[in-house]
Formats: sequence, structure tokens, C-alpha cells
Amino acid sequence: MRKLLLMSFVMVLTLLQQAYAQNKTVSGTVTDQSTGQRLPGVTVLVKGTNVGTATGVDGTYTINVPAGGTTLEFRFVGYAALERPIGNSATINVALGTDVRQLNEVVVTALGVARQEKSLGYAVGQVKAEELSQAKAVNAAQSLSGKVAGLQISTIANGVSPTTRISLRGNRSLLGNNQALVVIDGVQSPQSALDYLNPNDIASVSVLKGANAAALYGSDASNGALIVTTKKGTKGSAKITYSNTSSIEQVSFLPEFQERFGAGTEHYSRIYIPFENQQYGPEFDGSMREVGRTLEDGSIQMLPYKALDNERYKVWNTGKTIQNDISLSSGGDFSTFYISLQDVKTEGVVPKDEYRRTGGRFNGTGEYGKFKASYNINYAQTRTQRTTADFYNLTLQTAANIPLTDYKNWQGIYNADGSINYANPNNFYNEYYQSPWFALDNNREDIGKTNLNANAQLGLQATNWLNLTYRVGVNNEETSRKAYVGKYTYSDYSKNVIKKYIAKDVAGSVRDYTISNRRIVTDLFATLNHKFGDFEATAIFGNNIREDKYKYLNMQSSALVQPDVYNVSNRTGEATVVQTDRLQRLIGWYGDITIGFRDYLFLHASGRNDQTSLLNADNRSFFYPGVDIAFNASDVIPALQNSVVDFLKFTGAVTKVGNVNVDPYALDLTFDTSGGFPYGNTAGFTIGSTTPDQNLQPEFTTSYEVGAQTSFLRGRIGLEAAVYKQNSTNQTVTISISSATGFSSALINAGETENSGYELSLNTTPIRTASGFRMDVNVNYSNTDTKVVELFQGLDEVNLSSYAGLTTSTGSGIYARVGEQYPVIKVSNYARDPQGRVIVDATTGYPKNNPDGLIVAGQTNPRHKLGISTNMSYKGLALSALAEYRGGNVIYHDLGNTMVFTGTAKITEMYGRERFVFPNSVIDNGDGTYTPNTSVTVADGGVGFWDSNFKQYGENFVTSGAFWKLREVALTYQIPQNILAPTKYVKNVSVGFVGRNLLTLLPKENMYTDPEFSQTTGNAFGINTTGNTPPTRTYGVNLTATF
Repeated sequence: MRKLLLMSFVMVLTLLQQAYAQNKTVSGTVTDQSTGQRLPGVTVLVKGTNVGTATGVDGTYTINVPAGGTTLEFRFVGYAALERPIGNSATINVALGTDVRQLNEVVVTALGVARQEKSLGYAVGQVKAEELSQAKAVNAAQSLSGKVAGLQISTIANGVSPTTRISLRGNRSLLGNNQALVVIDGVQSPQSALDYLNPNDIASVSVLKGANAAALYGSDASNGALIVTTKKGTKGSAKITYSNTSSIEQVSFLPEFQERFGAGTEHYSRIYIPFENQQYGPEFDGSMREVGRTLEDGSIQMLPYKALDNERYKVWNTGKTIQNDISLSSGGDFSTFYISLQDVKTEGVVPKDEYRRTGGRFNGTGEYGKFKASYNINYAQTRTQRTTADFYNLTLQTAANIPLTDYKNWQGIYNADGSINYANPNNFYNEYYQSPWFALDNNREDIGKTNLNANAQLGLQATNWLNLTYRVGVNNEETSRKAYVGKYTYSDYSKNVIKKYIAKDVAGSVRDYTISNRRIVTDLFATLNHKFGDFEATAIFGNNIREDKYKYLNMQSSALVQPDVYNVSNRTGEATVVQTDRLQRLIGWYGDITIGFRDYLFLHASGRNDQTSLLNADNRSFFYPGVDIAFNASDVIPALQNSVVDFLKFTGAVTKVGNVNVDPYALDLTFDTSGGFPYGNTAGFTIGSTTPDQNLQPEFTTSYEVGAQTSFLRGRIGLEAAVYKQNSTNQTVTISISSATGFSSALINAGETENSGYELSLNTTPIRTASGFRMDVNVNYSNTDTKVVELFQGLDEVNLSSYAGLTTSTGSGIYARVGEQYPVIKVSNYARDPQGRVIVDATTGYPKNNPDGLIVAGQTNPRHKLGISTNMSYKGLALSALAEYRGGNVIYHDLGNTMVFTGTAKITEMYGRERFVFPNSVIDNGDGTYTPNTSVTVADGGVGFWDSNFKQYGENFVTSGAFWKLREVALTYQIPQNILAPTKYVKNVSVGFVGRNLLTLLPKENMYTDPEFSQTTGNAFGINTTGNTPPTRTYGVNLTATF
């Protein structure tokens, strides 16, 4: 595939050289009139033609002028347009003056329709190409983090192929989807489509924060939408851009460890146990001690009994990523095209984990009289090779004196020199857990994915007031996954003499499965424009059809015959085969009208009616409307027309959006296959446990929003604010019912959530000098508050963790609870007296369990989100940085619970493993009074207290979820044009340093990991585990050249 793309690229380049040989070329630089600062992104047009281009990041342009072209036009948002005669000039440099009184920036909104920002009656965030690509993130979603108020990008799991969660303005649905819709070039796409998208191919992202902005996309957009517009070809001479980013990734921090005590697990004493994984033994003393049991040949491993420096850091690799991008852009009077290729190769911090993504994009546009056509094709393939073992957990089961990195080569009982190989599973010291390196090699998966995201659009300008558009798009994702566990047979000595707990033969297994996800979307709509007197109206009427087809096929064998042959047919017994097929369709009819009065007052209304196959025929059709208004006060109020106020706009919106949060066939009586019915190998079927409800209806979200936008001092200060409230009713929830019905649960309409908040965005240019130095500082803040108003009658809470199949060792979990924030975490906790003091056992001194059950520890969704970015530039040197804060939430560290069990957690050495009086504790006198405890110590200050008592209470593992992160840093230097001029073909070269997540600041109480990580991308987020690899930082260098 890569060879084919390269050949196509070379052929197109050859044709271009011939096509443009006769055209005249003009180049130059565009700067700010007041500062001399070079301006990127300025539109340069040959007046009277369709030929145009845009200035690059260094403010330079090159344009191919066709015969007859006499004048160049220069246009840029916030600046007055300028014209320059061409004459015989080959170089035309211009300086643009600001014109910030106009609010005419174009924003891509629903259906891909471009609207003037001044006409929008709701909040829309904009992220431009240079902001997305400045830190050279591999993942497009991660490059958005911290850049738009109300937008939350969470990296749920780190690794070579990170998982992200995208949400806007918090949560609305109790059990359904709360993630934002992704629309790529007008086509609704699954969120995973961003994983395949080259960030360098993105021209802009419009963030439609609420249902107000996104309603035309249907029920999928009830959570807002990201409108991704990719780069298109520009009219003019060919432009080739090549970029290479080479970076390294390192573990930024690990949990706080105790490195004072070694192996042991005895209660009431610190006895050294050489084969134990728990670390509640005696204090390190530097002596030589046995490690493990005596082996079959009589040997035993001897090691110094002392903590090793940074041994737990050494097990993690320094990851490497090499990213190569090349693009070609060009066009003529009536057509343009854009081609790009990308190759990304990553070696992760987890040893032997690798990822590769190779892809290409090809798009074009054409104009043929009254017809316009465009197409866009993005194809990418990825391959991920990684371990499925809990490598992180196994490193925690290893004491600080064990040289972890010496156990990598585990094959063979003996080493090449004849010495005992203590890394071999039979010889490994730990009786209860596998060696991390054996588990890493023996539990693997290989994932191959391909993604095709394509669309084609045809437009007809039927009259000067009517335009017809038809668009069809497809997103097809194919996944092929092989997961396997190697067969391994332990020695008789390990199994029968030592009787190691872990020495159970591994039968080996292999699992092959494929997933096919296909979405086809069509839109047919008419756009009407008419101006009458002081009024101007634009109306859109159209039809949308979306079809989703899903197929899952799994084949699995749990016992291999021959080792290292990972084929399902290499098995004993029967293979397990599972197949799932789903098909759903949605048909929508919509209308949208905007009426403007004298270009300062705009009224916008929309309505859509959906019909979905997910619901019963009587309920599958539902309608939802919306209306918003924009008032540009500075255009009509004389007092606001001065040198201080550039513009002032007020907005307001009310919208209702329907949403269906059930899977296909959820309203049908379904059956699962079951073997051995009624006996032997006879196949049978079991009825589903949830009773279907034919009367189930859509959820509805009613949204209210008001806002204001203003600018001062000729663009030096810009401020935008929005306040919103959203109520989601008729929710889809699962309730328990009597088993006498034949079912255990029912799916019903019940419940309401209320989501409210406010957002602030401040854009400033505090420094702008005539010598060319400029400093921009941008701040965005959002405050989100979501509460559960009601559930079903008699139902006070829903366990989201249980619903999602997630568990914790303390019984703690994520809940939706009436009257509380959504979602909250409930934890097991100590019994306390009315003053909040912990009640302890009068004999053992251990805290008692709260008989009232779990308590609410806090909400897991961050209430506060703050992004601060700065950009400084002087001549060819530019420095940008982005910091992000999140807070107002809590996180549950299941990782911490694991560490307390093993005895690696720093907190377990707090009292030196000696007996102590539990702080602020009391003894229950049995008559309603309590006596302060000053003398009853815990019975065992080691494993007895920490593992058998402290670990059992979830409240001990809840901390603030707040963090500060230095998300991005980029330092770039543009090579001066006078140096490049002699090369003739090289138009621009830049070199730079890039970094991501270079610094993370956490509250002192969080001794474990990054609170951004979570167990799931679903609603039950807020719990981290050892399944999340440690947080990392990335830094590298970049070279970009334009020809």
C-alpha cells in the first residue's frame, strides 16, 4: 500500500511540473503593519479569478498567476483587505492594517455550513491548524486538550495506542453515551476515526459545545460535536511540505514506594520469607540473604538485602516515535487537490510494545459551470503489538531488593555458561506471582486495523438563490486481533516438591476475532438565500440517512496441543465460537433558517424529525426544535462605537434534542446460545435477563444558553462568556424486578439529570512591539455541575460500575445517586462517632467497619477546567506553551489498594511497621458515649493492620483528582529567507523542539498516579488500576520544509 501511494505521489508531481510551466510565479511576505510581525494564514487571490493560496507559518506565499491576472488581493481575519497591482513584479511584499471592528470570521457549523461568527447565537470554540500541530501530537484528539472552554479530552489509558474520552460540558445521560459526536468533512464518524487522522491534515476544528449548535446532526449530537475540516488544495503553484518529528517517551513518575522493608507476610512479627511476594518482612540491613527456595540441584539464589536504586524505573523502556509526513497541494482555475502521506512508528515504554500507523489522504475539488464537486479519501492502517499481562502489577509484587532487570531472559533452566537461570519460571523466587518478564512474553496480542473514511459531494447552483447539495460518506473500520497465551509446563520439582502456588501448568490459548464497523451517511439538502429590504434570510431543508452495520466473530481455543503454534485448530476439546451481528438505521428530516436584520441582529431556528430502527414503530419518530439569537450591539449603539470597544455581541439559545440510548434489538426478546442443554452436546438457548419494553421512548435534553463576546483596544483583548443549563428527562435506566416474572431487570424510561455551568475565554496580546516581538496569552475556564434530579420511584441510586461490569477489591464503585453530583464514587469506610472520630475495637485497636454501608466520597468528573496558553515570537523564533488544570473531583486508586496489599506503598511505613494508636480514635462504651483512645494500639503494625484492615476500606484510596499539567511546549526557529533564497526550490525551513506532558503537579495526598487515567471510557470513570501504565512525558525535535 505504501509503495502504491508513493508511486501516485510521484506521478502527480511530474504532471504538475508540466502543467504550471507556463504560469508566472509571484512570491512575497505578508506582515502586520503596526508590528512587522509575519502573518500566517493570509488568503492571497488573483483578482477576478479562482486562483488563490495562503501564507505559510512564516508569512510567506507563492502564487501562480494565470495569463491575464493583473491584481493580487490579500485578506485576513481582523485586518483590512488590500490590493496590489502585479505588473512585472516577481516579488510583492505587503503590510496589513487591523480592522477589528468587523466580526466576520467564518466558522464551520452543523452540516459543514460556513457561517459568519457574528450571526451565531451560541458558543462555538475554534482550534486552528497551527494550534493543533504545534506540539506534533500523534493522536489528533490529544492535540485538542486544554484549548477550548468546556471541552474535556481525557487519556484514559496510556501506551503505544492511547485511549481517549471526549466530552463537552460534562454529562447528561445516566447510562447512555455522554461523548461528543465527531464529524469529519461533513460526515458523522465514530470517535475512533480520530485515531487514524493525521493532525497535520486538519485545517480547523469547530467545537459545537451544546445541543443548540449541533442539533441538525440528530440525536448523536445531543452531547455536542467536533466539526473537523481537513486541508484542501489551494489554487496556485504546487506546494510540497515535508515534516519529520523524532521523539522519545519516558515514564515521568511512579507511585511513592516504601524501600525500607523486604519480603514477609507473618502477622505479629517481621519474619523474612525468601519466596514471598508481600513486603511486610524485616527492615533492610545490607546482609546477604536467600531469595526463593532451594532448587532441585541444591542451589539457592543469594542477594544483598538492601533496596536497589531506581530499579522499578529501569524496567520501563525509553519509548521512541518517528513520524514522517509529506503533503502536496495545488490547483488551477477550476480544480484543486491535496495529497498527504504519513508513517508513524512507535516503540512504547512497556518493553516489546510497538505501534505503527501508515496512511494517506487524497482530496480534490472541481467547478464546472453551475456544478461543484469534491471528494475526500483517508485510508490508514495500524498495527499494535503488546502484552496482555498486567506487567505493572507484577513489578509491584517484587520487593525493592530484587534486581528486576536481571530476569529478562527466562528461557531455559540453565544459562549458557551452565549456571542456574533464576529468571526461569521454575527457578523464579516468587511462589505466588509470575515473573514480570515471563508474563510479558507469554501473554501477547497482535492487533491490525484498517480505516477508510471517505466522502463525495456534489453541488448545483440552480439559481442565484438556490443551491442543491448531495453528500455521501462512509467510515469503515476493520479490526483483526489475535491474542494468545503460550503453553508452559512446570517441572515436577516445582509442582510436587516445592509445591509453588504459581506452578500450575499453563495450557495455552489462542483467540482470533474480527470486528467490522461500517457507517454510511447521506445528506441531501437545499440552501436558499434571499435578501429583501433590510432583511436577509438563509434557509436549509434536507434529509439525512445513516446506517450502521456491526459484525463480531470470535474463535477461541483454551488448550493448545503444540506450543508456539497459535492457531485455533491446534487444540484439544471444542473451540468456542461467538458471532454478533447488528444493523441499525436512522432517517432524519431537518430544516434550518437564519434571518438577519441590517447585519447586526440574527434570528436562527432549526427543527429535525428522526425515525430510528432502535425503537418500536409507535415511538420511533420524534421531533425536536431549537432557536437562538445574536445581537451585535456595537453595530447599533453609538456609545460602543469608539477606539476602546471593537465589538460587543450578545447571544441566547433554547434547544430540545432527542436521543436514543439503547442497543439494537434491546426492545426484542433475545436468546443466547448455551451448550449442554438438556444434556451432552445438544445446543440450547437461554432467554435474556432483561425484559423488553415496547413502549420505550427517546431521552430528551432541553438546553438554555446565554452569552456575550467582546473585543477591546483593536484586538488586544478579547473576552467571551457563556452560561448554560441542560435538563435531560425520560432517561433510559435499568431497574431490578421480581424474578417471578422470568427476568431480573427491566429497561424503562425514568430519571432526570440537570447539567449547568459557565465558560470564560480570554484572549490577550499584552506585548506587541514595532521591532517584531509579540506575546499572546489565552485563557479558557469552565465550571460544570451535573446533578441527578430523580430516578425511578423508590430507586435512589444506580450502580454504574456494576452496569459496566467493573469491580474493586473494597466494594467501592461509581454511582448515579438522587440529589448528588453525577457521577459519584461510593466507598467502604470506618465507623465514626457523632464528632467524626474513628471507632476502634477495644481489644485489637483496629478501626471498625461502618455498619451503614458505603458513603459518597465525591464526584469523579472535574468541575473546574482551566487552560492557559502563551505564544511568543520574535522574527523567526517562536515559543508556545500550554498548561492545563482540572480539579473539583476525586479519584479512587485501586492501584493504591494493590500496593498496600503487597506492602510497596509508601504509606505502609508510616509507623515503622510498629504497633501504634490509631489517630483520632475512640472506643465505643456501648451506651451511646465514646472514650478517646490513648492506649489501645493496633494488634499488629505490619501485615495485620495494613493488609487485613486498612486495605479493606475504600476511603483510604480516595484522593483529590486535581492536577496541573504542562501539556505542550514548542520552540521553533524559521530559517531566514536570505539563506534559503539561493536554493530556489526551498521556500521555508523550520527546526524546533517539541514536548508534551513535561510536568505534572499533583496534590500531596495523591501518591499513586495520574488522576486522568481511568478504568473505562464510559460513565463509570474515576477508578484507576495497574492496567493503566505509568504516566509519561514526551520530548523531541522537528524539521519542516516547504518546497
